[in-house]
Amino acid sequence: MMIFKLKSGFSREDLQKSYKKLVKKYHPDSNPENQEWSHNKMTEINLAYEACCSHLEANNEINQEIPTNQYKKDINSQPKSANQEFNHKKHENNRYKNTISPSLYKKILNISNIFIEASEIFFEYGLEKRILRHEGVRRFRYRESLRLFEEALGKIVELDQFCSHDYDQHRVNLYLRFTGNFLQYAKLNENEIPDHPLLNRHWDLMEEYMIYSIKDYITPHLLQNFKKISANTSFTQCWNQLVYLQTRFPALEEEEPFLICRNLADSYKAIRKEEYDSRVSFFQHSDY
Repeated sequence: MMIFKLKSGFSREDLQKSYKKLVKKYHPDSNPENQEWSHNKMTEINLAYEACCSHLEANNEINQEIPTNQYKKDINSQPKSANQEFNHKKHENNRYKNTISPSLYKKILNISNIFIEASEIFFEYGLEKRILRHEGVRRFRYRESLRLFEEALGKIVELDQFCSHDYDQHRVNLYLRFTGNFLQYAKLNENEIPDHPLLNRHWDLMEEYMIYSIKDYITPHLLQNFKKISANTSFTQCWNQLVYLQTRFPALEEEEPFLICRNLADSYKAIRKEEYDSRVSFFQHSDY
C-alpha cells in the first residue's frame, strides 16, 4: 500500500490506476539508460500489486459471507423503495459485469497481432535459447522481435483511456502484466541466469515447460509435431519446478531472473484463467 500510496479501504480501481501510473514511470522502456534499476523497480511493483490483489480478494470473500437465516429474514422483511431497488440492481449489475467493451476488445486484438508477430519471430528463430541470439541473422531478428514487443506494450499502456468500466480495466491490466513480464523475460541474458550444479537441471526444465506452454498459447503453429504434451500439463510441470526451486533454494527470492520467471508464470496463469472464465481470448489466431 505504501508503494502505491493507497489508504486502507482502497478499491481495485484505485490500485489499477496507481499501478499503471508506476508502470509508465518505471518500465524499462521509459528508462533506457538505467535498465537494471528499472527492472528491479518493476519486480518490486509487480510483487506489491499481487500482494494488494490478494488483500482485496481476501476482503471480498469476508464481505460476501452468507448471513444467518434470521438476518436475511429481517432484511427481506423490510420493504424497499423504488430508488433503493434501482440502486441495488445497479450495484449488482456493476458488481458482476464481466463483458468487455467491444471497441476495447477490438483494440486488444489489433495489438495482439503485433505481439503475435513478435512472438513468431522470437520462437521461429529459437531466440528463447539465449546463446543463439548473437549468431548471424538471429541477432537482427532478436532486435526486431524486441522492437515489436515494446511497440505492443506501449500501445497496451495507452488502453487505459478506452476502459469504460472496472472489468475493462481488469482485462487491460491482465494483458499489460503478461506482455510486460514476457518482454522482461525475453530480455534476460545468459549470464544473468543463476548457475549452480544442483539448480541448473531444475531451472532448465522450468523454462522448457513454461516456453512450450506459452508457445502453444501464442504461436501454436510453430510447435514441433512430435511433442504431444498439452499446454496445461506443460505449465503444471513448470509451476512444480518453480515451487521446487523456491523451496530448495530460498536465496533465489533475491535473484531478479527468478522473480522475472515467477512473475511471467503468475501473469500467464492469471490471463489463461480469465480467458477460461470469460470464454473470451486475448490472442486470436487465424487457421494455419
